[in-house]
This record gives sequence, C-alpha cells and structure tokens, in this order.
Amino acid sequence: MRPACGQGVKWGEMMTDQSKQGAEATLYRPHAFHIDDWQILDSEAALPTNGSYFLGLERALDLLANGTLSFKLGVIVDAGEDVTLLGDYLDQIASIAVHFPAFSDGRAFSSARLLAERYAYRGEVRATGAYILDQMPMLVRCGVSAFDVQDPNVRAGLERGDWPDVTNYYQPTGNDEQLVNNPRPWLRRSVGL
Repeated sequence: MRPACGQGVKWGEMMTDQSKQGAEATLYRPHAFHIDDWQILDSEAALPTNGSYFLGLERALDLLANGTLSFKLGVIVDAGEDVTLLGDYLDQIASIAVHFPAFSDGRAFSSARLLAERYAYRGEVRATGAYILDQMPMLVRCGVSAFDVQDPNVRAGLERGDWPDVTNYYQPTGNDEQLVNNPRPWLRRSVGL
C-alpha cells in the first residue's frame, strides 16, 4: 500500500522495483511519466559493475573519495544532510535525489537550489518522498528536474494534466529565463550566489 498524501516515510520504502515486466512508470519529468531504471543500493550491498544505482550520502562520499566508479552513481540526500559535501564530486554524479520526509519539511527545496545555483549542477535532481502537487512548480524553479511519484493523489493530478500555475514569484532564483518572463519590477532581483 502506498502512503497517503503528506505521510512521512523513508525514500527506500517508497521506491518500487520497476525492473519487473509491466511495471508502472513512476518517474515524472515534466510533462510525462517514465519507467525508472535506477535502483537503490543499501549500505551493506556489494558494489555493482554496471547499471544505475542510488547510494546514501555517506556511502557515496566514501566511494567517491576512495575509488573509481563502474556504474552510474546517484546520491540520496535526506533532509538534514549537507548537500554541499558533494560539491567536489558533482561531475561524477548522474542523479541526486532530494528527499521530503513530510510535505511540510522544506529542506529539500534548499538542497535543490544550492545544487542549481551555487554549483551549477547539470545532472538530474529528483524529488522523492512526501511532496504534494502544489509544490512541484516551485521545486522546478529550485532546480528539480524529475519526480519519483508514489502518492496516488499526485499521480492522479498529473495524469489529468494538472500543473498549478504560479505567475508571480516573490523570491528570486538564479534562473534567468524566469526573471525575463516575470521581471518582478516591484521586488528585488537576485544578484547571484
């Protein structure tokens, strides 16, 4: 059974094994669902020789500092973990999953924004966990490019084509395209980080 909207859970408990035949596509990249070919590797599992795997932050940092990669590396950044520790290794990381333990916990917004604006990270930034549909446009503004959709309410909204339209932003981001399209003449402008 999938969690209810906003229910706090660990990311690994929410991920499904989509390598099974007939798996439901749960990875959403605006504006379509895709089958997720990434898997989570727990802290005790042997390192694979190929494929696409997410590791926890601590194990990923150990691997990046001490070895060479034989697979596509993704890193899970839980709320409260310091995403800036990845700064020296971002060119070796294909995907970073920022996790929402509850929809009211906004630390993943900050992690995504740091990756996009301070580090100019160009890999995939994926939102996981208990976010809600109304938060998705703001997450895209902060640098999130993909969503692990496990909540049935979020999925139903996306399948209907719902995408909350936010036309006026009060907080600037480093995304110049958004500043051009919505210059916010009545508010301050971002000078960059």
